[in-house]
Amino acid sequence: MIDIMTRLKIHNMAEGGAQQATIAEKCQVGLRSVERILAEPVPTACEVAANVRETAVRRGRPSKADEELVAWLRKELAAEPTMMATELLRRSRAHGYTGGKSALSELVKRLRPSPKLEPVVRFDGLPGEYAQFDFGEVWVKLDGDRREKVIFFAGRLKYSRFMHVEVVANQNSETVVRSLIECLTAFGGSPKEWVFDNPKTIRLSAWGVEPVVLHRYLRDLVAEYRVIPTFCAPRSGNQKGSVERLVGYSKKSFFLARTFRDRADMLAQLTEWLREVNHERPCDATGVIPEVARQDELRWLAQRPVQATGGAHTLRDTATVTPMGTISWGGTPYFATAQRIGAPATLLIRRDTIELVVGDGGEKCVHVRRDGVGVVQRHPEQRDDMLGAVRGRRKQATFRRQCLIELGKPARDFLGILVHVCPDGRWEQPCAELFDLLQEHGDEAMRAALGRCVTRKRYTAADVVVALREAA
Repeated sequence: MIDIMTRLKIHNMAEGGAQQATIAEKCQVGLRSVERILAEPVPTACEVAANVRETAVRRGRPSKADEELVAWLRKELAAEPTMMATELLRRSRAHGYTGGKSALSELVKRLRPSPKLEPVVRFDGLPGEYAQFDFGEVWVKLDGDRREKVIFFAGRLKYSRFMHVEVVANQNSETVVRSLIECLTAFGGSPKEWVFDNPKTIRLSAWGVEPVVLHRYLRDLVAEYRVIPTFCAPRSGNQKGSVERLVGYSKKSFFLARTFRDRADMLAQLTEWLREVNHERPCDATGVIPEVARQDELRWLAQRPVQATGGAHTLRDTATVTPMGTISWGGTPYFATAQRIGAPATLLIRRDTIELVVGDGGEKCVHVRRDGVGVVQRHPEQRDDMLGAVRGRRKQATFRRQCLIELGKPARDFLGILVHVCPDGRWEQPCAELFDLLQEHGDEAMRAALGRCVTRKRYTAADVVVALREAA
């Protein structure tokens, strides 16, 4: 519960122009709490004064809990040690308690029995036996005052404590696989066992459900490296304490301890920091420099060598060619062929490209990746193929126009004016001329030319020809 004085301070700082991230840091509250409090009314002077009086009275008054009530509370807590104070307050009213919630909560805190501690058994890894992996999130300072959220993937060999940290864009399944490979590359090969939490990007089946169902990308990687995936029980981060400590250590020792000019500077500093902690600093747990200990692991790690870098690694997926002649992946439609509508296809997904292998004949088509909903990937020959498959003059005209719209905002802005200035809405002929220019000059040149025409407020096919010639 955030007190009224802190809420008032948050409102005052916001009125003074402070950013929410700065407010959260100064007031030592979460960013979501700042957003929630700013959506609430500003505390009034009467409310603040009443809070001050109540606090003063509460600090000086004796407890309303007599010996009988204390004995009753001890009995209730002995039977249900985790019972919430709010429930105990409700029940205590029947025993004559007339005090406030805060006073009873303090009493319950003192009376509640300490949880029974179970012995902790240390579990050290053997050379090349296993590594632990996890994601972390942290807000960093860029260019002095600007704050930006950073997601990172951390991996650590249990035996040597050799570690790797990779800054990533997200926590999806593709990122898991590629980051895993980057960690293995840094390690010098793969250990026998990989230890994870239970995110849906890795494990699809619920905890306790057998057999364990892995995400298809991780399943393929596990088979390729012949390793054993192991998962920690829910709410049992201590089962992978080494990497949990690594995530915390990475935050405090690197990300929060430094200021970065930009992302490039952050990555450069991260590389140097990893060199120091792996090659120069003895591990607190073992007293040995991680790189020295890693030498004992290399002969085991080398039995599972890294096949390709994270960027070059190929993910495999399957799909079916839609009636529009496309295969969708990651929200982006990639065009195959209108002649193979309904045919099965295999997707070979690399960091920069997607290769489609369609049908039994294995027809191949490679696209440059442009991830994002609404982005369309189509080769010139695929446009001709689809145009030949479409029957009817009107459908063909609509298809030509759609291919132009797929170029993005410059094309939409250009066509938006063109359609409105065409007499009787006859856009078919100018769109046909623009389509021919697109096929001849390509997507990028056409996109740039249309953008120049919009800037100049020129909206004919002849104007686009001029813009194309200028660029050439």
